[in-house]
Amino acid sequence: MRTLLLDLDETLYPRGNGVLMRIDARINAYLRERVGIPAGEVDALRSRLRDTHGTTLRGLEAHQLVDPHEYLDVVHRVDLSDLLAPAPEVRALLGRLPGRKAVFTNAPRVHAEQVLRLLDLDGAFESVFAIEDLGLRPKPEPHAYDAVTTRLGVAARDCVLVDDTRANLIGARRRGMRTIWLAPERPIDGEVHHVIGALHELEHVLQDPAREP
Repeated sequence: MRTLLLDLDETLYPRGNGVLMRIDARINAYLRERVGIPAGEVDALRSRLRDTHGTTLRGLEAHQLVDPHEYLDVVHRVDLSDLLAPAPEVRALLGRLPGRKAVFTNAPRVHAEQVLRLLDLDGAFESVFAIEDLGLRPKPEPHAYDAVTTRLGVAARDCVLVDDTRANLIGARRRGMRTIWLAPERPIDGEVHHVIGALHELEHVLQDPAREP
């Protein structure tokens, strides 16, 4: 493993702390107020868009309902300082892990920068790849993985992706990456290389030769 790629939301901080709920509420408000979707139809519309296009944004863009850059800016330009705090244990973990390290997220740069600043992880990564760097084509689309490996100048086989979303890991494995699923429930899954229940377990997976991903 030469390059460690880590997802951002609910990977670098614990699941269910309210960040994604707040973003979801802003997406719903955007669809009601800017796009004109009736409140009672928003959830069903988002479900259809995600099922068909992978993300709400990709579906909205495909149907020419939004300007993607305006959407990302409005939806994600929200204060998260009451939900996130410095995570010195994560910074220390990253410092102990070998190889190059980068954030690989489907979120926009404005969101990634705020989250990393609030977690006090500024400078802990060589690179931060946000949705703008992926041509607005998110994981698990093949282009997303290729965009990151090209920018880093590495082969997919030399990368390990840590993510809390199984579909993103399946896509990464198909591109040749090694995969580690951060899933507190610790499901047994033969489609990913490793499953960990908490981020600190990553150190043992990467350093124990018998469990090398």
